[in-house]
Amino acid sequence: MLYAAEMNPDIRQIAKRRLSFCILESLDKVDQITFLAQQAHFESRFSYITFAPHKVRRIAEQALDDPKRRAVMLCHDAEKPVGFVYCSIGEYHIGTGSLITTIHNINVLSDFRETLNGGRASLGLLKGVDRWSRARGSSEILFHVTSGVDLARTHKFIKRLGYSFIGGSYAKQLD
Repeated sequence: MLYAAEMNPDIRQIAKRRLSFCILESLDKVDQITFLAQQAHFESRFSYITFAPHKVRRIAEQALDDPKRRAVMLCHDAEKPVGFVYCSIGEYHIGTGSLITTIHNINVLSDFRETLNGGRASLGLLKGVDRWSRARGSSEILFHVTSGVDLARTHKFIKRLGYSFIGGSYAKQLD
């Protein structure tokens, strides 16, 4: 019996690729983050809203200005940016004494998401948020999924990582 990698050498090359992850440390990668954010935006239920690159830059600047409270992490496949996550940490809005991390945005490019390394990219970004959060004393991570993209798949994936379902997000389109 032939394995998939023996039948198709391209699959073997895909499987050998190494992903790299980094926390944004300067604005030199802001164009990459903007590209990834734009792709996530166009794919999401919010695509009817005009994309604002200057807001992505501001998120990056805020993360650099206050790295103890905000982070932008990137995933690269070789030199190509394929995913990112933006998160922050703070107190519960009507409580004190505990820090909670919120994942505001996470995305892996749709064409990459379907490859063998797509899940590894998502997993690596979420593990990065976990490590970052623990280092800052966070008591939990909140992951609000509001994109409208692959909801059942995202739910299954995030549950496998130990996240609990604690509610839902609802939207009402206004005229």
